[in-house]
Amino acid sequence: GKAASRLQAAGKMAVDRGRAANPAVCYLFDCIYLDGKSIAHEPLRRRRRWLADSVRGNPAYRVSEGLSDGRALFRAASEAGLEGIMAKRGESPYLPGRRADCWLKVKARQVRECVIVGYTAGKGDREPFFGSLHLAEEAAAGLRYLGRVGSGFDAALLKSVTGLLRKAAKTQKPVKGRVAEEKETVWIEPGLRCSVQYASLSPAGR
Repeated sequence: GKAASRLQAAGKMAVDRGRAANPAVCYLFDCIYLDGKSIAHEPLRRRRRWLADSVRGNPAYRVSEGLSDGRALFRAASEAGLEGIMAKRGESPYLPGRRADCWLKVKARQVRECVIVGYTAGKGDREPFFGSLHLAEEAAAGLRYLGRVGSGFDAALLKSVTGLLRKAAKTQKPVKGRVAEEKETVWIEPGLRCSVQYASLSPAGR
């Protein structure tokens, strides 16, 4: 009992210190209930005004900013390497569980030149072809692993790329560190290159 109490107290002190050093803030973007009543049928602009009124004066809550110049915001998001933006119609109601064109996810796409360093065997419908490509980029210390890509190939591209992979010279693993499906991978000399379109990199740079 006493030990548990001391641990709880120590934990609370750590939380209090963390709260003081790095205060957490909750960002809100919509409100569908107010004072116990549904306001889902009200326009988004009105719901957000009511939301802002509800949390005014409480530093733990902030309402996410909405900008009207979507093109400029999208350019800024793309230049910052972000995944994209959300576009919402200001007069739209909240439609739970339904996909509608009043909310759109506008994705930014980055393009990167990569070196193909290996591939995995295809499964199911992809059995005659490769499953995914292992990619890397050239860095000062050698090849830096970037991850795998297996989507975005039509039938003709699958066939032509598979032909190139089978002609490529086999080699020992040319990148450092563990990779997914390593035992199922055929490593090749890094002579083939490709351009990859992607939304964002993971924290590990994949």
